[in-house]
Amino acid sequence: MSLSNATVAEINALRYGNMIFFEFWSYSLICLGIIGHSLNIYVFTRPILRSNPCTRYFLAVTITGSFVTIFNMPLRLIQLMYPAYNPFGYSIASCKILSFIVMCARAFPCWFIALASIDRFLCSSTSATIRGWSSRRVATRAILVVTIIVPLFYLYVPIIFQNIETVTKCPLAQTTFPLFNGIWNLLIFSLGPSTVMLIFGLLTIQHVQQSGKRIVSQNIQVQNQTESITPAQQEQLKRQKTTDRQLLQMMLVQCVYFSLWSTPISVLYIYTALRINVVPDALQLAKDSLFTNITGVLSGTSACTSFYVFTLSSRLFRREIMELFKCQWRSNQTIATGPGSRQRN
Repeated sequence: MSLSNATVAEINALRYGNMIFFEFWSYSLICLGIIGHSLNIYVFTRPILRSNPCTRYFLAVTITGSFVTIFNMPLRLIQLMYPAYNPFGYSIASCKILSFIVMCARAFPCWFIALASIDRFLCSSTSATIRGWSSRRVATRAILVVTIIVPLFYLYVPIIFQNIETVTKCPLAQTTFPLFNGIWNLLIFSLGPSTVMLIFGLLTIQHVQQSGKRIVSQNIQVQNQTESITPAQQEQLKRQKTTDRQLLQMMLVQCVYFSLWSTPISVLYIYTALRINVVPDALQLAKDSLFTNITGVLSGTSACTSFYVFTLSSRLFRREIMELFKCQWRSNQTIATGPGSRQRN
């Protein structure tokens, strides 16, 4: 059946808007991600944060987010904007392997933030035994375990994904089992990490409230013991509490941020699963392609922009960033007033 001129114009407008949005958003995320993750690595390797186990989870988020920035985003950009060079469409093997890598990389940051929420729960516990589980050694092992388990969740991708050609070859939401793919990704990428973040975030807040009440009731004992604590030890304890509080704040904001950006792709998976037996016309296919590409690129936004959330949510993080620029400014001033300047004088 031939399409009317109005329908053809609408399809072309949707495709054009699809390409413009995807290109603009992808290039923006790549630029912002490279800058932000570089600064993240600098801050999280500073002495004041390096010894905290929660920082290791944030550093893992940064590293995997960097991979999403420099690998996932360019691949998807090439797939849509330059279909002749689509790396997913070279063969069935490239479709399976690249889809597997992209989906695993996208899920890692969410689960590392979930681990950070568990660490803050352990750290804020009133039990010394439970607090002992918040350590750098446990953090390293937990990161390793998640790095192994998440790929196991996506082992079905190399098995059931095919090099199906719709608007582009090997599209993001395609599979021979769309219902399973939709429900599974909803659980692994969106609901799973978000539920863990929510549960342990609320429990951590409850621990903090209980800790505040306990501190008030123990003020007299602390005052009596102050004489046995040196000023240096008091300052160290104060810095440690401040750091823990700032990391808790960063973790809670990141939990909300990751949950919000992972929701659209989950809606896409459900929508795709519900339309298994529907044969769309050209106009509906253009709309579905727009929805798929928008939700796909939005799902990587949180992994690429974590630096800016850390900056907005933590005074400690902002202070470390300012120290970086101050050191760079002092270095430039030293070079400007170096031997060459003295010779001119």
